[in-house]
Amino acid sequence: MSKQTNCRSRRGLRAVALVLSAALASLGLFAGCKDKNHGLKKDSPVSISIWHYYNGAQKQMFDEMVTEFNESVGAEKGIVVQAYSQGSVNDLTAKVMDTIDKKVGAEEVPDVFAAYADTAYEINRRGMAADLSQYLTKEERDSYVSAYLDEGAFSEEGSVKLFPTAKSTEVLTLNKTDWDKFAAATGASEEDLQSWEGICKLAKSYYEWTDSLTPEKNDGKAFFGRDVMANYFIIGSMQLGQELFSVENGQVTYNLDKAVMRRLWDNYYTPYVSGYFTSIGRFRSDDAKTGDIIALVGSTSGNTYFPTAVTLPDGSSYPIDAKTYALPNFEGTKPYAVQQGAGMMVTKSDETREYAATLFLKWFTEKQQNVRFAIGSGYLPVKKDANTAEAIGEAVANSPEPISQLMEETLLTGVEITQNYTLYTNEAFENGTEARAVVEKSLQQKAAADREAVKALLNGGSTLDDAVAQYDTDENFESWYQGFSAQLAAL
Repeated sequence: MSKQTNCRSRRGLRAVALVLSAALASLGLFAGCKDKNHGLKKDSPVSISIWHYYNGAQKQMFDEMVTEFNESVGAEKGIVVQAYSQGSVNDLTAKVMDTIDKKVGAEEVPDVFAAYADTAYEINRRGMAADLSQYLTKEERDSYVSAYLDEGAFSEEGSVKLFPTAKSTEVLTLNKTDWDKFAAATGASEEDLQSWEGICKLAKSYYEWTDSLTPEKNDGKAFFGRDVMANYFIIGSMQLGQELFSVENGQVTYNLDKAVMRRLWDNYYTPYVSGYFTSIGRFRSDDAKTGDIIALVGSTSGNTYFPTAVTLPDGSSYPIDAKTYALPNFEGTKPYAVQQGAGMMVTKSDETREYAATLFLKWFTEKQQNVRFAIGSGYLPVKKDANTAEAIGEAVANSPEPISQLMEETLLTGVEITQNYTLYTNEAFENGTEARAVVEKSLQQKAAADREAVKALLNGGSTLDDAVAQYDTDENFESWYQGFSAQLAAL
């Protein structure tokens, strides 16, 4: 065979190979070719289980949306979503970890579950978290509020290990009915609601005013309470120029600047032991319902539980109106607010199940669905086009169910915060859950115990100033500070 003939032969074989490659690729059979449906088949649907912590109205809304997905996109693509509430977020976390640890009696690991970053970080460390970035286009990624999406990257740039579905932040909510009586009698100004120092000033004035309404001494009422003390420390520290949990490559440094800690102490411990702040029920909305406080800081989603009436110890009750304000800041500081709310983590399995789960999460966070869930749950939308006052207002106006003025106001305030505050959540780290628990309990438990001691002194005939002076001391602060530091260092 001549050299020329041999060359023609090779060219002919290459041509045949190219034709065969094209044919195989068109059939989705060629190596490296991705099936655009990732194995989904309409006539053989895949079942996806989701564990969450929504309850009450939030669960009802989520269940309705799951049904809607199953009857539309799910039916078209071959996906059936089954959603299960696992109680509180703590109950959910415990149950998920039991499945991950394969404890005796634990159920199978769900395909999708709601998780906060610390829990998700631990599961990712074990190699059990699916990376959903492969199922998202750049355009899709860019449509989400970047801070929400970045939370689930876990220092792996570009990865999506925790999918944002619904977020919340903290707001100040007021029993406006009782506030108006207080303000009319004392001249109290709503401007003082903007700062922690102002809150303390108002709380002292409210205690003294309510004390003056009865012949008994030192029976004034607390003005304020807050949910989630850990947020007070984490966000308060950021407002004061210090990051409490500084994380680099998964390693944490605890920044317990004493001046910052003292300012946090002065604006929580001091008014608490004085009786100006309190925490009695499981949540501060419980305390607002019994009239033990008239102002609280809680999450936007928590405002679904803010009472519409106050029930007194004698069983009588009266209706109240409520009003929501932006989160207070320390005077003279840059406004920071917490970015919170669990995302959804997809368990690493196979391409078809991961893709099916991602399709549901993408559908759930489309503007129409995400805003609808927001107005029914108090959670904030996660997409840029939905996270606007206009989108919220339009959804409220078009809602088939009436939306309370408080919920509309809460969401609008939340959106305002996301646009005008710096949203913050610390990076996840090993033992992050345990560290947060220490921060949550340390000052709260100290303040509650010392308040009981102050009350005992009052019952013994002491004045409020003298009783508080025995506990609100430099020595007592130093003792708490050293113990708090030691607890974190021991983790």
